[in-house]
Amino acid sequence: MAAINPISTTMRMTLDLGVVEGKQVEKTVSVAKLSNTVTPAAIQAVSAALAELLEYPVTDVKQYATGLLVE
Repeated sequence: MAAINPISTTMRMTLDLGVVEGKQVEKTVSVAKLSNTVTPAAIQAVSAALAELLEYPVTDVKQYATGLLVE
């Protein structure tokens, strides 16, 4: 039976840099090497704490989990 072994978890925050020459500009900040068992509440707490330190507002937070399919 196939299973997925977790390899890594990353959080990506999208920042709103405003409008430049009529185009919306965004930047992504990544936080890698998170625990593979990180909870949504922990992601929210970390992103809220980091958002206070950033110059631009955070518009989006995504969690990416990478796993290896094994048989």
